[in-house]
Amino acid sequence: MTQLILGMGLFIAIHLLPSQISFRQNLIDKMGRVPYLALFSLISVIGFILIVNGFGMTSKEQLWQPQTFARPLAHAIMPLVFILLISAYLNTHIRAKLKHPMLIATSLWALVHLLANGDLASAILFGGFLLYALADMLLVKPRESLVPKGQPKAKFDVIAVVVGVMVYALVLRGHQTLFGVAVIGS
Repeated sequence: MTQLILGMGLFIAIHLLPSQISFRQNLIDKMGRVPYLALFSLISVIGFILIVNGFGMTSKEQLWQPQTFARPLAHAIMPLVFILLISAYLNTHIRAKLKHPMLIATSLWALVHLLANGDLASAILFGGFLLYALADMLLVKPRESLVPKGQPKAKFDVIAVVVGVMVYALVLRGHQTLFGVAVIGS
């Protein structure tokens, strides 16, 4: 559990750093943009590795009974999650209207997985990401460096929907292999 919590702490802390605009800018000014991004990436990867390893080692003790509607809800919501993730990086009307599609996607992903899993490891993982995404939405404005310029175009919304649904289908099909949990036929 220690590895999971440490990984979550590192990953979330480094991803909340950009919301502290002046502190972030001071780091970039002192280190340079490329070293800052390299350090950001390194800490993110270390946090991610700790999360993956820690999740596998953390107790699967049930804290609550998963909701019966959670799996069908996850099947209904997860395509939207992938569409939102894709739309965050394209000049879509979706991104223009929602402002934070990646954080909304993260919140939805975490929430449906919290409802579908009642164990300790899942509570730490999905609960942590849900709290992070909600906090980040309150703290940040879309960063100019990640936001595509210009007017949104409908073709990018179509691309986000098509690619999002395709990625969902791939993850759904490979969920057992990727995460050790079969969701098709269960």
